[in-house]
Amino acid sequence: MLPNESKTLIPNLDKLVHATLFGGFVFLWSCYYASRKKINNNLNWRITSLLIIACLYGVATELMQKYFIPNRDYDIYDIAADATGAVIGYIIVRIMFSRIKNWNDI
Repeated sequence: MLPNESKTLIPNLDKLVHATLFGGFVFLWSCYYASRKKINNNLNWRITSLLIIACLYGVATELMQKYFIPNRDYDIYDIAADATGAVIGYIIVRIMFSRIKNWNDI
């Protein structure tokens, strides 16, 4: 594995980074789509598709590390952290959308 994780003060810090990045991906793109008037009618499908895309992207990046990038390790827990972050971002967006009825008034 290229990054030396034994020197970090926080154990499994890379998993937290994975979850934060993928959660941010789903959250920020969902907010972007919610702010667009023209595409707001398919918002539920777009947000769900962002969750699916984020999870598939996490799997794809780990498989690329396993098969195509020398000196990199495949880690199933990275995939789990990616998916967990994406789901957390999705849940946060769903809670926000249920509380804010009209995003265009913001």
